Amino acid sequence: MKTKLFGDKKIIIRKIDKLDLKKAKKFQDFINSLTKQRAHLLINEKMTIKDEIKFLEGVIKTTKSKTKVFLVAEHDDKVIGTASVELEKWRRNHIGKLGIAIRDGYRGMGLGKYLMSETIRLAKRELKPKPKMIQLEVYVNNKIAIKFYKKMGFKTVGKIPKQIQYKGKLIDEFIMILYL
Repeated sequence: MKTKLFGDKKIIIRKIDKLDLKKAKKFQDFINSLTKQRAHLLINEKMTIKDEIKFLEGVIKTTKSKTKVFLVAEHDDKVIGTASVELEKWRRNHIGKLGIAIRDGYRGMGLGKYLMSETIRLAKRELKPKPKMIQLEVYVNNKIAIKFYKKMGFKTVGKIPKQIQYKGKLIDEFIMILYL
């Protein structure tokens, strides 16, 4: 666990653990705040507490099996960000899939850069087998995220037309890869 200063906010960055099952409501509040805001995430409906507990149980199981790393960022006793890399399976087990989400009000202060860098560092060190590349998907209309990912070294390797339903329209999605 680390406490880092981002702007004027002291933010705790830590790995997820079994005790987080008792904090499922905080995680539910986090994801539901992103859903309400219509953030550029796949999830588009509110999570129930039962769904959130099931999700957390799955995350904890995969982190124990060394196929996923998952970081949590907290401020003022609430979850404000998460980042993870999870290994694909079988013939794709050399690919780590990255996911990152930051609560509104905490973006643009360097937290995303830190979470992403730290998560990739942990993935290279802890995942078995070690990933050879990190992959992510991003909506083509999420210009801020695309610019950020490029700054972090990701390259666009493909575009899938009409992949995502977002605000009543079908939009394209980019596939981006960081080779390790």
